[in-house]
Amino acid sequence: MLEGTVRLAGARKTRREEGEVRGAILGAATTVFMTEGFSAANVGAIAKLAGVSTKTIYRFFETKTEILTAVITSYMEVMLPGLDAYEVTGPDGVEPTLVRMLLELSQYGLSANGVAAERLAVTEVMRVPDMIAAYYREGHEQVIKAVARWLKRQVDAGYLAIDDPQIAAAMLISMVFADLSRASLVSGEAADPAEIDRWITAGVAIFLRGVALDHR
Repeated sequence: MLEGTVRLAGARKTRREEGEVRGAILGAATTVFMTEGFSAANVGAIAKLAGVSTKTIYRFFETKTEILTAVITSYMEVMLPGLDAYEVTGPDGVEPTLVRMLLELSQYGLSANGVAAERLAVTEVMRVPDMIAAYYREGHEQVIKAVARWLKRQVDAGYLAIDDPQIAAAMLISMVFADLSRASLVSGEAADPAEIDRWITAGVAIFLRGVALDHR
């Protein structure tokens, strides 16, 4: 029994260590992709920065696109649960809750790292279509799905009237973030927090005028 416990503890340690190695690889890959671009980045540079061998990287990932997909997925795993956690207790809570949720989302998408990632995607769009597909599949599309799930919950609660929450979510995100994102892409700088707040507050108010049910 004691021997089995020792083996189990050892197995747990190995899994934890592997998780730490994988995390180091993804952290290094993020830095290399952002500084060198996806096309110019090479696995050797990622391995050197992570403090591992290229053989170790290929034990986890077969291609650079797989590494990028894992980077984006790990980013989403931090962000999306927060979006899914927003609850509304009544019709009057829909607007302030949606504003708070989108403000949290802006801390990722319109941050310095978010702007850098978007610029990387724009730069590589013609050269590496697989990379762009992964970026939007694992990133942008997952955000739309998370917002759509939230909108669907408000429809089910009788607060909103929306036939297609997925389309509504895509329209809402585009309305509040598209111009801010374009401005940041041009300047290379994160958007001003006050400007983000202004756009989100106004965008949510306009959006809800079209979909909110009258509970007076």
